Amino acid sequence: MRIVRKNFLSKPIDLIRCFHNAFRRDSSEIDALAFKIARDGGNLSPLYSRLQTFGEALDYHARGEEAGVFPAIDKLMPLFSRTYMMDHRELDTMVNGLDAISKAPDLLTTARATAVLNSHLRIHLNKEDAFLYPTLREGLTDNEQVSVLNTVSSKVPSEKFPTVIQWLFPLLNLDDQVSVTQHWQSLMPPAVFANVKPLIKKSVAENWIELTKKIPDL
Repeated sequence: MRIVRKNFLSKPIDLIRCFHNAFRRDSSEIDALAFKIARDGGNLSPLYSRLQTFGEALDYHARGEEAGVFPAIDKLMPLFSRTYMMDHRELDTMVNGLDAISKAPDLLTTARATAVLNSHLRIHLNKEDAFLYPTLREGLTDNEQVSVLNTVSSKVPSEKFPTVIQWLFPLLNLDDQVSVTQHWQSLMPPAVFANVKPLIKKSVAENWIELTKKIPDL
């Protein structure tokens, strides 16, 4: 899905922060659920179903960063992305490890694995938000930031975009739901956003009324 820049007060690259917030919340809730099941007993199948969706979204995001974000930051600060790339490979190992565990589920092993994944991911995202994305925000023009976002979004298969919306919006607070919607409305061609809007409405559920109050032209 290609996006084009229109007038908007925030910086295009700020959109990524909302995705990071969604990953933090999803990972934290998955870990809390794994701990509860390990402590009290229960069925791990819903947990692993949620982990599959989480893992797919994280993979699309990582592929997008590696194709668009990391080359952009390395132009400003050579070799800066290397440690972040190492984090990505470690996250791959952790997600793949949980997938392997799901073939023969074990309560304690699952809880240990989700705890490590949650901790590593939180540290990784915090580093990106503290150093990487502020550097891009100040070092790239708005058009260059849009180009990076186009590359990032291109790594989500078009048929999977509705699934990403269904995953993303329930994990965001109202402020982030407003931010993502405003960014997409600003960045996407009107015909594309017209197709996305009903998916957002369905995903935010009772927040839709508040969303329309905060974005009157929605």
